[in-house]
Amino acid sequence: MNKKILIPLVLLGILLVAVSCKTSKRAVMSEPLKEQGPEFLFGKMKQSEFKYTHISLKFNAEVEVNNENTSFSGNVYLVKDSMMWISIQKFGLEAVRLLITVDSAKMINRIKKTYFASNFDKVNELFDTDFDFDILQSIISGNDVTYYENNVFKGGIENKLYHLNTFNRQKLKKYVKSEKEYAMVLIQDLWLDPTTFKILKTTLKEIKTQDRRKLECNYSDFVQIENQLFPQKVEFEITDTKKLKGTITFTRISPEKTESFPFNIPKSYTKAQ
Repeated sequence: MNKKILIPLVLLGILLVAVSCKTSKRAVMSEPLKEQGPEFLFGKMKQSEFKYTHISLKFNAEVEVNNENTSFSGNVYLVKDSMMWISIQKFGLEAVRLLITVDSAKMINRIKKTYFASNFDKVNELFDTDFDFDILQSIISGNDVTYYENNVFKGGIENKLYHLNTFNRQKLKKYVKSEKEYAMVLIQDLWLDPTTFKILKTTLKEIKTQDRRKLECNYSDFVQIENQLFPQKVEFEITDTKKLKGTITFTRISPEKTESFPFNIPKSYTKAQ
């Protein structure tokens, strides 16, 4: 798979049925939903978020890029607000390994025997993306982004789901490292389960690219993990000059499992251009 396709996909989408866990199905609402204010809905959503410090995941992924299909498997180890380690396997062998922190990204390409290491701004520039660590970990966990303004939402009801939307969500100043990062203003929509208040669908766009680029994620097949709900399946679609879509299915979820995350670049590997 082409590197320029694989890395953004991994950054966006990487990520089960755990032993003795039950799948949670959406409750069918027999009565019309009651109108609720955005403060109530946002508070309920935050209460229902999956709480963790460390989480280890195993997944299978199927991806389609311009009618070309590929599949792979992998492992993710996520330390909240700090680091994610990702290993991508193809035909039973590791093809790519990534180490992503709040402000940097490193990659080893086993197939081409190359490596990449840079800051997050450079990664976004190279692959024409506009993400930060917080957005990536929210996609993986099915939670809302953490360090963004919370007072700009409007609430409503749409297709029997609660709907939160905002056209002006910015990162909080104390977490901004550059003017470019602060200039990123999100157009965001969230659809919540009316019973569990878990996020079932989210869309993200930037004001500067609202007519061109869009990320949509749909979460389903929630499983009970230590009295919390985690989405077993994530369906995503990126609409840009090309369309990329796929499904990630988690086959193992292990919260609070401490693991090592080795990342050693072999001396024989060359730096990717």
